[in-house]
Parts: sequence; C-alpha cells; structure tokens
Amino acid sequence: MDAVIIALVTTGAAAFRGMTGFGYALVAALGFAGSFSPTAMVPFILINDLMLTGFTVADRGRSPIDWPVTRRLLLAGLCGALCGSFLVPYLADDLARLLVSATIVLAACTALVHQPPAWLANWMLGLVIGFVVGVLLSAFAVGGPLIAAWLLAGGTRREMMRGTLAVFFGVIDLFTLASRAYLGGLGGDLPHLLLLYSPLTLAGFGLGYFLSHRLPPEVWTRVSAIGLVIIAAVGFIQSLYTLVFV
Repeated sequence: MDAVIIALVTTGAAAFRGMTGFGYALVAALGFAGSFSPTAMVPFILINDLMLTGFTVADRGRSPIDWPVTRRLLLAGLCGALCGSFLVPYLADDLARLLVSATIVLAACTALVHQPPAWLANWMLGLVIGFVVGVLLSAFAVGGPLIAAWLLAGGTRREMMRGTLAVFFGVIDLFTLASRAYLGGLGGDLPHLLLLYSPLTLAGFGLGYFLSHRLPPEVWTRVSAIGLVIIAAVGFIQSLYTLVFV
C-alpha cells in the first residue's frame, strides 16, 4: 500500500509541476503527510524537486538573477536551514504533521495573491522571511511561495523571479541534504526510493509539461488557481483533523 501511495503522490505532484511550473513540494508534502512521517520524506521530496527544477531552468534557457537580493536571502535562508536541520529530530510526528499542513495552507494561500502588499517589501522582514523559509524547507520541504511574494512586493522583475528563486531553493535544498547526511537523517532506504520512483516523477512531469503546451493561457491560469485552492483546502482539513483527532 505504501508503494502505491508514493507512486501516486510523486506522479501527481510532478504532473502538477509540469503543468504549472511550481508546486511539486506542496503537493508531495501534502500527499505524504497522512501516511508517512512528514520529516522522513523531506530528502525524497527535495531531491525530486531539485531534479525537476533543473529540467525547468534548462528548458526555459538562462534566467537573469537578482544577485544582491539573492545573496541576502541566502544568508538568512542558510541560517534558517541549519536551525531546521537540528530541529527535525525533536519534532514528534503528530506535531510535524500539524506544522506541515498549516505551512501548506499558508503557502498555497500566499501563492494565490497576484500582487502582494507594498509593506511586505521591508528588508528586515525579507531577512526574517528568508530565515523562516529556510527552516520550513529544511524541516518540511515547503514554504517557497512566501519568498516569491516578498520578491514581488519588493519590485523584483518577473523575468528575474525564476532564476532568483531557482538559486535560492537550489542552494538551500543542497545544504539541507548535506546537513541531513552529516546528521545521519537521510534514511537508509532513500537510494531505493529514488531508484524506484524517480522514473514515475519524470513521467508525471513529462505528462504535465506536454499538457501545458496544449492548453490555452486562460486554462493554464485556471488550473493553477484551482490546484492551489484544493491544496489549501486539503491542508486545512488535515490541520483540523490533526488538532481534533490526534
């Protein structure tokens, strides 16, 4: 049964990423949270997400990067990722599930906001967000839309968003995997899981990518919005269930 869940979740999450260009970690973390330890699946999610990010960036060519912004965010994000890596062993599974679900709801709702408020652009707030997202990525593999919202509020040009986010998430994900490996937190079955399920991840991504190039822009926008609403709703239900019944 576990094998079926992993196959369905990683294929569906990758298909959503292929169609919309984002969301693998959100969908995967949401799908795995009900059946597995949320923190145990983080390395699997991060490696697959890194792989899909590489394909996305390579397909769309070189993206300009806002280096001054990226360097500051990375400094805060790496500090947060280090704290998150040390925090993971002390999180009970039930508390981790609640935090994952709540983070997914927040991230999905944030991603639905097309024009974040101007007050969000404050630099100190940006460093705090970078730190928090570093913690969330290293502990639960989710939280990316919070950084995207801050960048948009601060006036980062949309053509620089992809490259800036790719560098930030790529460095934080690699640092998280390295710190998990150092602390012995990758899990002995990780190579086996990647060998079995990475082909399904790639197949799901390929299917989503194929469909995205055959959908009118308005349909693509609707699919993205509906997907985020569903992610937020399911995350909210999971949060309530964990609070009430666990």
